[in-house]
Amino acid sequence: MYPIVEHEVLAPRVHRLRVQAPVVSEKAKPGQFVILIIDEKGERVPFTISDWDAERGTVDFVFIEVGSTTRQLATLQPGDTL
Repeated sequence: MYPIVEHEVLAPRVHRLRVQAPVVSEKAKPGQFVILIIDEKGERVPFTISDWDAERGTVDFVFIEVGSTTRQLATLQPGDTL
């Protein structure tokens, strides 16, 4: 499980999530993406990594609410997990 550290609304229906993922942040490179699953029954959805911090062990990604999965993802808050 990967805990959400921060959730920022950038614009209406546009969100940035920061997730605690030390192994991913250590190996992240420009242009890479992560596959997220919101819960055990959720679909697998790819998101481009928008930023990462290997020292803090975090990975950021930005998304727009367009479908049921991204709408559900937009409801998650710090402390929730992926």
